[in-house]
Parts: sequence; structure tokens; C-alpha cells
Amino acid sequence: MTAGLPGKRTQEWSPTRAFLPLILGKETDNLNKKETKQIELFEKGLERNLSKDDTIESAVSKIVKVALAAEYGPSLVADRSSEPMVRTIAQAILNNSQLRKQALMLIDRFADHV
Repeated sequence: MTAGLPGKRTQEWSPTRAFLPLILGKETDNLNKKETKQIELFEKGLERNLSKDDTIESAVSKIVKVALAAEYGPSLVADRSSEPMVRTIAQAILNNSQLRKQALMLIDRFADHV
């Protein structure tokens, strides 16, 4: 647990699996069919949506939207009420040096590779 606002306790999120090596093609063992499908959808979405002309902020927002669509379906990100969530997640990625570096790697790999 980490300290947040006075009187509130927050827990830092820790992913159960590191997906970046999977996306970069370095590790594919022990994937179930659902995970494989989600990664394929994510990669296709990145290829279709990312451009080298995007700003880092715009590209990270696109990455977040594509990830949410791959995980929960495109209707989630199509709903305008999801914009604050996308902005919050994108800002958290941009403010974390390791996550920002991973986002830049994704942008480099998938932008304008149509």
C-alpha cells in the first residue's frame, strides 16, 4: 500500500504479466488464445492509428485507446465519456519514465508501418 490523500489508502497497480516483450516478439510462451487475440488486435490497431507525425501526447493517447479497445471492445473508447479516463492513463504513462520509454518503443515500431 502507498500513501495517497490523508485518510485514503491506495494500492499501486502491478501487472501480472509483462506484455511488451510479447508485443516486440521476444516471448510468446504460455499465452492463451484470448491473450494472443488481444495482442494481435492491439498490434493491428497500432499499425492503423499511429503516425510518425503524431506528437508524443497524441501517440500515447492512441496507444491507450487501442489497448482499451483490444481489452474491452471498441465501444468503450467510442463513448465520449471515456475521454477523461484515456487522458488520465495517457498522462500517467507520460509522467513515468519507464512507461514513456516503452510507449516510444511502440511508436517507433508501429508508426507508419502500413
